[in-house]
Amino acid sequence: MNPDTNSKNRKEEIRKKYREWSWDAKCISGICELSKNNLEVTFNPKFSKGTAAARGNKPLKIGRHHYWELRIITIAYGTDVMIGVGTKRANLMDTEGKFCSLLGQDHESWGYSYKGYLQHGGQKHPYTACFNEGSVIGVHLDTWRGRLQFFSKQKSLGVAFTGLKNIVLYPMISSTSANTKIRILYCCSIPSSLQTECLSVLPRVQRNFLSDTYPVLQYLTQSTFADVLRKNSEIESDEEVSEFAPKYRRSVKLWYRRIN
Repeated sequence: MNPDTNSKNRKEEIRKKYREWSWDAKCISGICELSKNNLEVTFNPKFSKGTAAARGNKPLKIGRHHYWELRIITIAYGTDVMIGVGTKRANLMDTEGKFCSLLGQDHESWGYSYKGYLQHGGQKHPYTACFNEGSVIGVHLDTWRGRLQFFSKQKSLGVAFTGLKNIVLYPMISSTSANTKIRILYCCSIPSSLQTECLSVLPRVQRNFLSDTYPVLQYLTQSTFADVLRKNSEIESDEEVSEFAPKYRRSVKLWYRRIN
């Protein structure tokens, strides 16, 4: 089997095991229903009564990289369906009978709309791709730099918001459409550190080499963050891959011996 396929399969197995938080049954609108161990939210069951919203049951700790993925299970339509973050002061409860773009309507939350725009402080700005039924949207919060970015099909859509450093935030979602279902697929975090900074600039071929040669490093090289933090656009030719081993094998082994 192709090494890249093996690596991808191992990542998927790891991803399924880690869910650091779920939706908070105490912090959802009255027009929401939770299911599947509070991983899935149904907004406005049967018919819409306004803007429904849900918040994660744990704050996203400062000093860490956080990443989660949400699947949009049903068709998104109507005034708005949004994914984002907010502080505990964000008002999610007093929304029945109101149809609005909830996340980002004030300065306590930041939202990404299914229509492809961003909102914060009541200001809307064009962002990138829209999302709808079947979409898997990833969210990466870098609390060290105070940046938030979104992913589609595990590819970054670009930095959406900055200025979030030292702000305690919660994952949030909202919808005005009837019978909208959104499910958490995966959510985890790792500390911001020199290791993660190195991981962000390490090309894929080098990560694979480290993973195969030193299995003890697989917790890092095969984690979701190996892709989420990647800064380089990797277009690697067969020639570059074949040249890697003789060029780097000795230096990597010497480095590994030193740290052990």
